[in-house]
Amino acid sequence: MTQRWRLDVAYDGTTFHGFAPQPGEALETVAGALQLALQRLCRLEGLPFLVCAGRTDTGVHALAQVIHVDLPEELPRSRKGEPFDELTMLRGLNSKLPAAVTVTKVAQVDKSFDARRSATERRYRYLVDEGLAPDPLLRHLAWHVDGPLDLQVMESAAQLLVGSHDFRSFCKKVPGSSSQEPIVRNVHFAHWSIEPREAAHPASARLLRFEIGANAFCHRMVRSLVGQLVAIGRHRCEAEELTFLLAHPDRHRAADPAPGNGLCLIGVSYGPRAEETQTWGQLEDEGHLSA
Repeated sequence: MTQRWRLDVAYDGTTFHGFAPQPGEALETVAGALQLALQRLCRLEGLPFLVCAGRTDTGVHALAQVIHVDLPEELPRSRKGEPFDELTMLRGLNSKLPAAVTVTKVAQVDKSFDARRSATERRYRYLVDEGLAPDPLLRHLAWHVDGPLDLQVMESAAQLLVGSHDFRSFCKKVPGSSSQEPIVRNVHFAHWSIEPREAAHPASARLLRFEIGANAFCHRMVRSLVGQLVAIGRHRCEAEELTFLLAHPDRHRAADPAPGNGLCLIGVSYGPRAEETQTWGQLEDEGHLSA
């Protein structure tokens, strides 16, 4: 018999080759680190199978990743004979995980809970460091773009994404599928804003924040959309180009994806309607679920 556990996880993805394990490859992944910590803490014979809310690519971060894992009902007691409870799991995992990965919350849940299939919304944030010189403290958290960027036209273009669209122009083809098969996702919101910066930064150096929420994301979707929106902000193309790419899928015509270091999974919602249920893994106001 097994018991299902929910883990909320935050990580700095800089040194990881994405979330998902890479069988046969000597690559460090977030899932690999979690599997090894669980195996050691729970004294398992093999690595446990993990299911996550959204697979993140190389260099992508998370503040609110959610996973579930099925573990034996009877887990080893502590040296003092104390039962293996949620607090034991939280402290034990964090003591065995690398510093770049933290389990923020733990709960035993019903077997009906599925970190991937039960999710009704994923929310991502992308940071753009705009200015003549990059901020060295943001090199792993933001994409440096030598502006200026037209934030007003970028925000207007972002609103074109809201609703159900075929995002083949902005996604890698799902393995095993045809290039003619639509990749439809329902975007709930998308908007740009300006993040406050330290007074030491010149007035021309802005930190731009893009947030997007959808029922699910396909591979590289958020990064590809950011790349297209930044191209619009640089006036290298018009907003109408985005409308065209949504109506006439052509990945070769779309702008190059933004780099992974600026992307972060910041929230996952569970419940009948995403706007009513906030994940308790969200720490602040990317079939295939990779962004």
